[in-house]
Amino acid sequence: MAALKYPKTPYWPWSPSIGRDDRILRDPSVFVGPEVVVTEKLDGGNTLLHRGNVYARSVTVPSSAPWMAMVRKHHAWRVTEPDVLLYGEDLYGIHSIEYDPMPEDETFRAFALRRASGDFESFDDLKAYAESRGIPVAPVLFRGRFDSVASIRRFFDVEHSQPSVLGGEREGMILRLAGPCRSDRFAQVTAKSVRVNHVQTDRHWTRAWRPCHLLPAKGWIPASA
Repeated sequence: MAALKYPKTPYWPWSPSIGRDDRILRDPSVFVGPEVVVTEKLDGGNTLLHRGNVYARSVTVPSSAPWMAMVRKHHAWRVTEPDVLLYGEDLYGIHSIEYDPMPEDETFRAFALRRASGDFESFDDLKAYAESRGIPVAPVLFRGRFDSVASIRRFFDVEHSQPSVLGGEREGMILRLAGPCRSDRFAQVTAKSVRVNHVQTDRHWTRAWRPCHLLPAKGWIPASA
């Protein structure tokens, strides 16, 4: 099975910054009523773990880039099932935001679990899978229900003023339904809101990349041990 490219996430209509020519969420009311999860949008590289390999921009050829050294060392070999695709943010290479020093086995933060069909698993399934393998998950800022679009807007306004859970600036938030999602519904049930002057790191950042400040790995003991 060829690795599946992660779909583009549409912008929340009132995001402080919206990229040129980027898709905007059509119907924000889809998040009113059902259980939702808001995770912090981290400033790193969208990275896929699949069959023991690491993938980046190319989802057909595994990456050997040096800025993916930590995720290869600590996590890629734990995701081996042929029907599992685990996406996350890789923070080892600094992009626009420099976070506080972090353990070298926490530079990758999972945010989506996908199956060979292309469909996405629920947030609970993502969390259970990642935790069973000692893989950190993107910080959760809210889980629950909103009673109106206005309440979501107020929540985002407050959260945009807060620092990152990891220290430093906060890039933004990702809002998604808590349940599973068909691949053809992704753009209707997922949205991002990003900070003012959000920098879209281009492909040339790799020419002068530098690693984040690392702490010793915390280590991991399987729950069954």
